[in-house]
Amino acid sequence: MNLAHIRGIIWDLDGTLYRYDEVFRHACNLAAARTAIDLGVNMNFDDAVALAAKSEREYGSSFKLFADHGLTYMDFHHPYHDAVDTTILQINLQMRDTLKSLNMPMVILTNASRPWALRTVAHLQLGDLFTESNILAFEDVGHESKAAGPAGFKRALEIIGKKPEETLMVEDLARNLTHARKLGMTTALVHHGKIPDDCLDLVDVLFADTLELARSLLRTVVKPA
Repeated sequence: MNLAHIRGIIWDLDGTLYRYDEVFRHACNLAAARTAIDLGVNMNFDDAVALAAKSEREYGSSFKLFADHGLTYMDFHHPYHDAVDTTILQINLQMRDTLKSLNMPMVILTNASRPWALRTVAHLQLGDLFTESNILAFEDVGHESKAAGPAGFKRALEIIGKKPEETLMVEDLARNLTHARKLGMTTALVHHGKIPDDCLDLVDVLFADTLELARSLLRTVVKPA
């Protein structure tokens, strides 16, 4: 697909503006285990880590299976994200510099917490691109996830001041693109070499990583005067 019509970008954060690799998945599982125990789950740490890992493998979330032990996600959301280590995330300065060269409005829309998003952006050295005013977290959009409804997408469009038809929504999870597609956005999936076998009908264009996406935009987008 030709992306010359794109004038603004809504970015997912986790797994999109950095790679969600095995090292980081393990760090998330450790944080989930610690959080669950701190919140009262009666389980030793090794068993909690194993449950978090199983939950991540089966559901893409280190929390999901802890719901069977009486935890709600609203209890888990902030302490879990506060416990995850950002310092192991790989900084990609080439990607950052290419994104800067695009010279178009951007916003982050994430199902994670605002403190996590701010810490992650600072660590990745993306603060010039994403300030506090153009980061939307789960709690900023009435605790409505991207898969659940359009609230976050509508707020993001207001922040960048663009119409849906001139906006690119970038995700690493195709299932989160339903409402972006319904609103009329162009949708992109960053797959890191693992193209999913479901929900691809929601994806207009695939990219191996965010640097490839940014370079493609840099080549094809006609910059506004």
